[in-house]
Amino acid sequence: MKNLSLPIFVLITTLIFSSCSQDETTFLEEPSSELFGKVMLSRNASGAYILDLETSNDVASSITNDDKANSLDIDLYSDEGAVKEIISEPVSTGSEDHFLLNFKNTITNRTFKLTVHDKDIKFSRTELNEEEDHLNSYSVVDNGDNTFDLNFTVDSSIDVDFTQDEDTGEYLIHLEPGEGSQSEFSMTFERQDGQTTDIAFLNYYSSESGRVTTSTNTRRRPKVSVGQSD
Repeated sequence: MKNLSLPIFVLITTLIFSSCSQDETTFLEEPSSELFGKVMLSRNASGAYILDLETSNDVASSITNDDKANSLDIDLYSDEGAVKEIISEPVSTGSEDHFLLNFKNTITNRTFKLTVHDKDIKFSRTELNEEEDHLNSYSVVDNGDNTFDLNFTVDSSIDVDFTQDEDTGEYLIHLEPGEGSQSEFSMTFERQDGQTTDIAFLNYYSSESGRVTTSTNTRRRPKVSVGQSD
């Protein structure tokens, strides 16, 4: 593993220590004419996921649900006379612990896909998992360009550390019981064309042998990937 490169670290530090008191629905402010639509995927404190879609005037949306693939396809297109709309759709990672969102803006010819790997609330709410999961809630917000925001809240007294896997390029957010005084964090990532940005949360707990991670390479949960649609 390695520390984040200086530009990314400075960006994260600036955002982390800025005010995080805004309500989670601030993304529903009036969109610019260039934005057309905005997407937010969030997981609340109970572990349930919800997708929020906002469109501006003269823009319509089509949402297709593929139960077999556990995915949603969202298409935005011009529709003169259509009024601004806000849609909320509950989603689930299901028994496969996986959910896929495909987004296509036919107005700007912009596409991306958002993949989430996480335990479904129906299968993960056990006493042990409650103790090991220090992440309270989080959201991923598409900014209408090649950037997206990751906002998250952790339990009290949790130390938060950020690294990047040297081999895979995956951004890792380490959560460990300690003396952490901050609970709300906000980070902005820029996705490069043709590349996928992977972000994973790792929960730690104390044991007689010292610091032990509850997550391995195959158990980094939740994990979020943002990349180019097929």
